[in-house]
Amino acid sequence: MNSTVVRPPHSADVFVREMHSEDVPSVITLLNEGPTATGWSAGSLAREVQSGAAWVAVQSEEIVGFVVGRVAADECEILNIAVERTRRRRGIGTQLLLAALGLAKSHGCGRVYLEVRQSNISAISLYSRHGFSECGRRPSYYRSPVEDAVLLRADLHSRA
Repeated sequence: MNSTVVRPPHSADVFVREMHSEDVPSVITLLNEGPTATGWSAGSLAREVQSGAAWVAVQSEEIVGFVVGRVAADECEILNIAVERTRRRRGIGTQLLLAALGLAKSHGCGRVYLEVRQSNISAISLYSRHGFSECGRRPSYYRSPVEDAVLLRADLHSRA
């Protein structure tokens, strides 16, 4: 487990740390903020915390973002990543993504996968800047509203 604290260079008062079980209620609140966010139960989040592949972004002792991933064999999947609406576009999502990519690398993963709503252009742009490219689609995968999931993959062996 990587317990390194990550600080975004242009947001010195924000840091990323491993998620703890006492963080779950704050993460659920953050998830409930967005009507199109992927829903998680407190129980499912608590299980992911135990797996050691979940981090939170903290600012002024408040959780402002999170990421949850999963490693299986030589692949990693980013299951969910979110930043509080009022704190987006400040490098927090990048730091959360880098935490997940760091986990993947530390486990010897060759590829990282994730899926994103086709309308989430800012997230797709973020992932693209970090080496992700489209590898498929799941038609009508998301609900409320119904839309496709864009499947993205990053090859860690080709990254410097």
